Amino acid sequence: MNYITRCKKKLQTVFALMLLLWCIPAQSQINQTDTVDLFNLSLDQLMNMEISVASKTAMTQQESPAIVSVVTKQEIQKSGARDLVDILRLVPGIEFGVDVQGAVGITMRGNWGHEGKVLLMIDNQEMNELSYSTVLYGNHYSVNNINHIEIIRGPGSSIYGGFAELGVINIITESGNDLKGLQATAQVGSTKNSTSPQMSISLGNKTDDFEFSVSSSYMKGNRSDRDYVDVYGDSYNMTDQSNLESFQVNTGLKYKDLSLRFIYDNYKTRMRDLYDAILSKDYGLDYASILGEVKYDWKISDKVTLTPKINYISNQPWKTTEQPVGDDLSLVYNRTVTKIRPHLSTSIDFSEKLNLLAGLEYFTEKGKISSPDEGVYYDNSTEISFNNFSAFAQAIYETDFVNTIVGVRGDFHSEFGSAFAPRIGFTKVSNKFHAKLLYSMAFRSPGIENINFNAYLNGTQEPNIKPENTQVIELEAGYKITPDMIITANIYNVNLDKTIVYTYDYDLATEGYRNAGKSGSQGFELEFKINKAWGYTNMNYSYYSSKNINEVENYMVPSKESAMLGTPQHKISLNSSFNITNNFSINPTLTYLGERYAMTMYDEDLEDVLINKVDPITLLNLYFNYKNIFTKGLDVGFGAYNILDQDYDFIQPYYDWHAPYPGKTREFVAKISYKLDFE
Repeated sequence: MNYITRCKKKLQTVFALMLLLWCIPAQSQINQTDTVDLFNLSLDQLMNMEISVASKTAMTQQESPAIVSVVTKQEIQKSGARDLVDILRLVPGIEFGVDVQGAVGITMRGNWGHEGKVLLMIDNQEMNELSYSTVLYGNHYSVNNINHIEIIRGPGSSIYGGFAELGVINIITESGNDLKGLQATAQVGSTKNSTSPQMSISLGNKTDDFEFSVSSSYMKGNRSDRDYVDVYGDSYNMTDQSNLESFQVNTGLKYKDLSLRFIYDNYKTRMRDLYDAILSKDYGLDYASILGEVKYDWKISDKVTLTPKINYISNQPWKTTEQPVGDDLSLVYNRTVTKIRPHLSTSIDFSEKLNLLAGLEYFTEKGKISSPDEGVYYDNSTEISFNNFSAFAQAIYETDFVNTIVGVRGDFHSEFGSAFAPRIGFTKVSNKFHAKLLYSMAFRSPGIENINFNAYLNGTQEPNIKPENTQVIELEAGYKITPDMIITANIYNVNLDKTIVYTYDYDLATEGYRNAGKSGSQGFELEFKINKAWGYTNMNYSYYSSKNINEVENYMVPSKESAMLGTPQHKISLNSSFNITNNFSINPTLTYLGERYAMTMYDEDLEDVLINKVDPITLLNLYFNYKNIFTKGLDVGFGAYNILDQDYDFIQPYYDWHAPYPGKTREFVAKISYKLDFE
């Protein structure tokens, strides 16, 4: 059965299931407000809050054509979250694993999403680095200036392109209109052996046609204060040898319909773990990025908006900051990648019920090796460049029976050719009930080093890597039990083809990337939310299975066909808040991770690495938050993370001989912030 035939059969299934939605009564009217206080949302306001991450058109969570989670400012601040990991771990289907060299990345619904499969954005700016397409987590992105986070638990390639294959995370920071003043925060965390200070400051305002915001943050800490033991049994204590230090500046300016955005992000790490064996000493790695955007929303009429914009990205990721010694010489890496991306899109409201979004995009990427001593690219040069042209379109049509969204994106890359990502979705909101039926195709575009190292791996010195293709079917249903209580469930089936994986060829004695066949997962996610005057409780349970789907050996657990390496099949999260007074709240959060499987040590014959089961673990946190203490705008908080002092490890979700990488022991946290209003 060829590719086109398979797509037709999937679409036939989608249209058949669509008939189920037509049995549901007509959609009720939803009242929207222009501004919402995200620190005092009722459940109704939360569900009706407009988001755009799934369609680039403002829609409510229930209407949005994706499985979407929204984390509000209230939930972030009351939970006492230390960084982005603490927030995302409370979202269904998301967990984290270790890559190499101390890097921690994300998994989505059981699938390893670290290398270019999950897109992270800050204020719609693409944060994935451009060499290997990775995003590094842990003491990296400050949470103190976040307005809310929009998360697609599923594909977004038809809108965003090749990093949005399995999910999209868009962090929306506070605008000048949100701030209207000055906000400063200081925090310190303390474990048995280390401290983790954080500082941030934000300034913003809006007057008439002009709006600005400037935020800056600094974070420092250790990945862990425990001992790391590699697969050979060698060990070292990670205190002061797993440092994580980040500095970020985010500036936004807007005058009428013209907006500018500038982000500087510098993430510094230290590590000794490398790949399988530990190094003779700890080394520094830097990940620096500069991002800029200029955008103009030209409102040609009440119904037509034309948006030209241009983005600039410069990365210097995985940079070694000191000369390695002895057997550690292979560490040297110092390369810069730049990307320039002009973009033109138009949004047309043909009527109140029909909207069309269409656009064109072009980018050119250039990689540069700083020193010839470091080596060359596969074509024996110290510079390499690629370009890509994209066209996309999306139509949203609302009827009394069902809302329909149809979209498509085509990418045409100078090296690996074309990639195609259509999607179709049906959403229905009726009184207390909502439903979604979604079918998407997505792709993961190879990054510069994926292409480069593929050429070395295949032995021809010419790359033959292709984009990873994904097909996803999702069905969601939700029921509002009362105005303060809702339950939502979804089922999904994710199929990856031409899966891009990292591997090592012993015959050629080289590492690289290749297309390894089929992978994916299927499962379900269940959420329950209640929001009352006494506070709120958000609970979720997620489950996946890779049985009869995953054929990639790098991800397999030999003793359990339904599980993927490193990621728990069962996960439970709880995020709750109890208002003791109007200003004082107690906020417990909990994450339960079911059994996981990890590479732990070599067997007795030193021929293979043993894969062992890691017992379930419960991460319990408790945070006390007091607002407006002594004076308006002064907030304090204190609490403990990992109260039970569990030995949580980040596990490598693919087969590359990296032992489990320890996380922190119990940490006590204290935080103080002050908001000075200009009004």
